[in-house]
Amino acid sequence: MTDTMPRSYALPTTRTLGNLVLGGFAGLGFWELFSAVPTAWFAEYPLEPPELVKSLFSHQLGVSLSTPMAKLLHFVTGFLFYPLGYWILTRWMKSFGMPADGWIWGVITYFIALAFFAPLAGQQFLLQDVPRLSLMSLVGHAIYGWLAAHVFEALESKEGGR
Repeated sequence: MTDTMPRSYALPTTRTLGNLVLGGFAGLGFWELFSAVPTAWFAEYPLEPPELVKSLFSHQLGVSLSTPMAKLLHFVTGFLFYPLGYWILTRWMKSFGMPADGWIWGVITYFIALAFFAPLAGQQFLLQDVPRLSLMSLVGHAIYGWLAAHVFEALESKEGGR
């Protein structure tokens, strides 16, 4: 199903921004549990996004980030920047409707992290050297995207948005 609403290039309202952050926190909360427990069981390693952030800053800028700073950057990305990306994708560009928009955005976040940032951080494209870890990252990002979008859209529709 396609969204036939006209596109608006306006910035999100304060209420919409709050709803995006709440959706982002829901998705990020899931991600943190998923990346640490089932991923470690299946892939034998947990996903460690702060380590990717630290490696990225080291490789590209020669800067050593502390683990707390790397975690903060990952968290801000997960609860603010990725949700804003979802909003731009679905409000400024093409929307297929939920749940497709959430799944699609989740897969896009996987590609942002492992196809774009991982090679810049000195790791293999899509973590090809650890395929089970890459698969779990894909699954985790897809569910993150769906959950963040679902919570956001539910809050928006409840409050008369969209």
